Amino acid sequence: MKTKKGKDRWAPLVESHPADRVSTTGTASGSPSGDSTAIFAQDLFDGIAHSYDTWAQALTFFQYLRWRRFLVSQMALCPRNLVLDVCTGTAGVALEIARHHNSQIVGLDISHSMLEAGLRAVERRSLDGRVQLIQGRAEHLPFPDETFDTVVFTYLLRYVQDPDATVRELSRVLKPGGQLLSLEFGAPETSWIRALWLIYNRVVMPIVTIPISRGWHRVGCFLGPNISDFCQQCPVDRIAAIWRENGIPLVETRRLFQGVAIVMWGTKRR
Repeated sequence: MKTKKGKDRWAPLVESHPADRVSTTGTASGSPSGDSTAIFAQDLFDGIAHSYDTWAQALTFFQYLRWRRFLVSQMALCPRNLVLDVCTGTAGVALEIARHHNSQIVGLDISHSMLEAGLRAVERRSLDGRVQLIQGRAEHLPFPDETFDTVVFTYLLRYVQDPDATVRELSRVLKPGGQLLSLEFGAPETSWIRALWLIYNRVVMPIVTIPISRGWHRVGCFLGPNISDFCQQCPVDRIAAIWRENGIPLVETRRLFQGVAIVMWGTKRR
């Protein structure tokens, strides 16, 4: 899908790589394996798209938007830079970028319903000339090498089979000297905070999401084990090493809200 009115310099590029050509296979930690993973992820997020922003903010103790703002604050963008926002969801990060920078932004996500919600938000703000949304997968980006000045992704690596290959693909479309940035859930390092975090993710979330909706209850049951498993398999140091192995030599990291969220950023080798 694309925004309806956008006729900027992005239109030829996006139209030459239609979203329906993008592969939808892969494996997510804690989810079904093989070709069913994309269907699982799409179904999971399609079920909460209409209320995603509201409940994501509430269930993170109103930290969600703060994390997003900090992520965007680390971007060094020039006017008319081209930005790729992967796992754009309802286009929250894309809109935050557009609010602070005069850039052209392409948002990509696997969930059609999330993109529909994002498209409505883009059009409400009359930003459809600067923000385009397409459906696709991070593992198979429909763009030429070294296309973007900045690539940002949020809550992505837990849903892919091979984080290394996915970061390599993200780096592929990033120009030399361009920035790569990410926002992901993390695990607190302090033992007593980690204990509270585990209780919240494993016990509280599945319970409090019951009255919200069936879709949110599925997410509430899924997220705790999924985040814990990923943090064990790919701790922050390992992810930073993956970035370095794929052309980002100096990786900076900031832990937010006692380590519940992790923001990473770095510059691609020239």
